Amino acid sequence: MQRISLNQSWQFAKIPDGTIPFTLEGIAWENVSLPHTWYTDEDPYHGVVVYHRELSTDPKWCKSFLEFEGADQVCRVFVNGRPVGEHRGGYARFRFPIPQEALLNGSLSIDVYLDNSINPEVLPNFGDFTVFGGLYRNVNILITEENHFDYLYYGTDGVIAAADIEKDGTGIVSISSHVCITDPGVKIRYMLTVPDGELTASYVADPCENVRLEVSAPWLWNGEAGVNLYTLCASLLTDMGEIDDEVSIRLGFRHITMSPEEGLRLNGERVKLCGVAKHQDCAGVFNAVSDRQIDDDFAFIREIGANAVRLSHYQHAQHTYSCCDEAGLLVWAEIPMLKMTESQALMENAADQLRELILQNLHHPSIFCWGIQNEIGMFKDAPYMHEGCRMLTKLAKELDPNRLVSAANLYTVKFSSELNKITDMIGYNIYFGWYYGEMSDYGNYLDKLHAARPEMPLGVSEYGVDSNPALHSEEPKVKDYSEEYQALFHETVYPILRGKDYLWGSFVWNMFDFSSDRRNEGGVKFLNSKGLVSHDRSLRKDAFYYYKAVWSKEPFVHICSQRFIKRAHKAIDIKVYTNQSSVVLTINGDEWGRAENNGNGTVVFRKVALRPGVNTVRAVAGRWKDHCVFEHVEYEDESYCLPDQGEGTVRNWFLSDGDTVKEGYYSIMDTADDVMQCTKAREVLMRYVPELVKAMDQDLIPLGLSMKSILSRDLKDDTDTMLHINDALHEIAKEY
Repeated sequence: MQRISLNQSWQFAKIPDGTIPFTLEGIAWENVSLPHTWYTDEDPYHGVVVYHRELSTDPKWCKSFLEFEGADQVCRVFVNGRPVGEHRGGYARFRFPIPQEALLNGSLSIDVYLDNSINPEVLPNFGDFTVFGGLYRNVNILITEENHFDYLYYGTDGVIAAADIEKDGTGIVSISSHVCITDPGVKIRYMLTVPDGELTASYVADPCENVRLEVSAPWLWNGEAGVNLYTLCASLLTDMGEIDDEVSIRLGFRHITMSPEEGLRLNGERVKLCGVAKHQDCAGVFNAVSDRQIDDDFAFIREIGANAVRLSHYQHAQHTYSCCDEAGLLVWAEIPMLKMTESQALMENAADQLRELILQNLHHPSIFCWGIQNEIGMFKDAPYMHEGCRMLTKLAKELDPNRLVSAANLYTVKFSSELNKITDMIGYNIYFGWYYGEMSDYGNYLDKLHAARPEMPLGVSEYGVDSNPALHSEEPKVKDYSEEYQALFHETVYPILRGKDYLWGSFVWNMFDFSSDRRNEGGVKFLNSKGLVSHDRSLRKDAFYYYKAVWSKEPFVHICSQRFIKRAHKAIDIKVYTNQSSVVLTINGDEWGRAENNGNGTVVFRKVALRPGVNTVRAVAGRWKDHCVFEHVEYEDESYCLPDQGEGTVRNWFLSDGDTVKEGYYSIMDTADDVMQCTKAREVLMRYVPELVKAMDQDLIPLGLSMKSILSRDLKDDTDTMLHINDALHEIAKEY
């Protein structure tokens, strides 16, 4: 097989009326190269576009395929004006065959139509991240012989291989191949080489034969402890012994188990996941990132010392999973199921995207679980959702019996919910100290959850707060978006999570700020700013260095609040993050004092006096140093604070129509059934809408509807009463 890049020489245009196919004559084209997205913050176009390219062909080409490594989101392709295929989903690799007769003309005309509109039948149909649109990954043409591996089999290379370890320590590679052949004598030769290149196993099989290669005492892929990757080469041989096609796959031997008592074990050793979550986008290019930019992202992740990554909330580029393999990072891989409806078409699309995710990535040893949903309980907790999750879990187990299946539930999902009984493990997305509650609430909440569900392997799949590194405070408080509050949050919350032995681990939300075109908060637009690193990767926030202090073995010292230069207080606390035992602080060349690491990566020097004007501050920990300047000024610099700072600053991003949800408490977003079953909540309704309560008691209103939906019909334009009801419900805590 030969792969030729088609990234250059494309023309691009928007089609606002959505016509497919479009009359291309007279269109105002824009010349573009791939990877490409049309998205900008100023023009977040959602709709139909077309990419056009001419391609010279060689009559010697036998068979060929157009390969799309990612096209966002619904893609239809025409060759010489004829449709050759449609793909629904923006994140997986897929291919379409080029008609044989089209190759004979010496040139091809390729038209690629994309539609990134929200589609109720295609995932994601909801989410706190931008659906950008675009041919945002590579496009290639594959050229093969008549006999070739099946490159149309769910976007794979036709060779499905998984490595595992038997109880006696024997390494097993299970292989099934899918081929397209015309010659009856074709065989497949499999050759497995160890990391140093030496051949360790080989076998010649019939094309339809499932193969099992055995390796005694294999070198292990062991995460941080050691990365050992084998190479499997599958060659399609003619009856004359010639190679018609060849596929190469890197894989690794490891064994993973999960239990509620001990969490995750990798090759028999317990590993507590110290993870970060990651979206794929980057400022300036959005989703059209290069392999080099992906490499740079993993340099940050290696620097911080994480041992796991949650690749949110969709299938990432193949290069991303390879980076995880090579870095020894354990990976939670997932599909973009963020809102499950009763649509059969949507569930079929979810199944297709799960097949693509698993079959295209089965060989990556870094992946330890397949995620089937994230926060679908945000909208309701209904039997059809349970059935949908069972279907996806069953499918994942059929495709890959040896990996875990996981799900991420919202904080409001009841402990007893069926959503906590379906998968092998559960993560909870929890935001005490930001959207609700106090930072200290994590401990009590998790203890209650574990006590209620001791049989469930439990972790924290998201936690974090937004931070704008231009905002600062001497006394950081929740909802001020300051860099100081984000740092305080993580140094307070992570020790709680680390101290819970029953947790399999946790994932910081998020490693990088990421695009969310529905957001406008914290002084920035179109950005979820919970990242430890800025969207453009130009700066590490202080919280980044906190995790580096508790996770990384690389010696360092970092003075916090370095962007908080202008200080109106005559004496300030200076905080330092380090993984060294103690730090010496000097001010303007004079030693101020020495302080010990508190065991949480933090050293604090209290009430350090500043002289008027510029002060040079230096922190020294052994051979490692950091320095900055603080300027003592007469008045507070107002640019460090949001003008609308206060209780109303933080908004629960997932709400619509201006409704406010206080998580952990009742609201009009709850179902009527849930509200009516709570005595105190029922009393609120009786106070404001007694006739409506009477109608619900008489079963005249379906209680499966949300209170918002019911009140909207009953109160019509009386939004004040609806808001008063909502505020009163916010005073009533839910029982779990």
